[in-house]
Amino acid sequence: MIESHAVDTLSHTKEMSQGEDAMSVSESRPSEFDGRLSGERDWREIVAWVGDLPPMPQVAARAISMVEDPETTAQSLTDLLSNDAALAARVLKIANSAMFSRQREITTLSQAVMVIGFKALKGIIVAATLRQLNKNFGKLEKLVWENSMCTAMGITLLAKQLRKPYIEEIFLYGLLHSLGQIVFLSQKDTASDYPNVLASIENNGETYSAAEQQIYGFSHPLIGALVAKKWNFSAETCQVILHYSDPIEGDAPDNELEEKTAFVKLGEMISHLAGVGSPEGYPDQRENALTTMKYLGIGQDNAEEFLDKLIEDTKAQYELEGSIYS
Repeated sequence: MIESHAVDTLSHTKEMSQGEDAMSVSESRPSEFDGRLSGERDWREIVAWVGDLPPMPQVAARAISMVEDPETTAQSLTDLLSNDAALAARVLKIANSAMFSRQREITTLSQAVMVIGFKALKGIIVAATLRQLNKNFGKLEKLVWENSMCTAMGITLLAKQLRKPYIEEIFLYGLLHSLGQIVFLSQKDTASDYPNVLASIENNGETYSAAEQQIYGFSHPLIGALVAKKWNFSAETCQVILHYSDPIEGDAPDNELEEKTAFVKLGEMISHLAGVGSPEGYPDQRENALTTMKYLGIGQDNAEEFLDKLIEDTKAQYELEGSIYS
């Protein structure tokens, strides 16, 4: 079972971003920090750092809020997206990918909104926004972005194959699993140390999370969850981001949240097995992927063949459409 805790820290973050001193925040460390800090790292410093991060771009934030509002009309959402030409162009481009298209070319924003639907549009807006966060799209940024997109693609393919009811959501969760890494690379104070993360992976055969823990004293799932909360994503979204790299306990998920979290975990492994967004020296994920599949009850009769086909299909999908998201 994957433990579920409320991601409450950003109530503190919001206070601190309004100018409160760190010492005015309660001394009681929020539960999401348990076991996620190394050495002398102070959780309050991390809360303050996240609180100082830029907010989500205004148009994207407003669009995501509107998508969640049942009173929003397609025309009002189209009008809003039209105010950001770069975002609108990227949304239109992504809307025509196989992940979202409905067997017809989408040529206008109004078509995108009407044909794709609000739920799927949320994932597209987030994809377009995240890609714009890293102004310098160098080798490291490309590596993390490729892992993010391939993870989202892989688990979307799997969710469609298994006819899960949360296909649009799982794309979003797969996309956001590396939000913390994107944030690390977008900030000068943490970006300068990220080459050391890759060196630790190459030298020690560690995962991204383990190497980040060594270098920073915390890792991207924690930062991603805190930033997602700051940006007003749902509590479930924050939970998936926070826990996706945690060890799995138990024989099967106890609830849908645990199932979604394990899907993202599997998708990230598939991305590495497909060789997408996987740095030199990254540990082989095959046995972990098979264990996660068993936990999810996937491919029980022919797990090895099922996994090979999933890797093959994910890699093919990424090679076909990965450039659309870049």
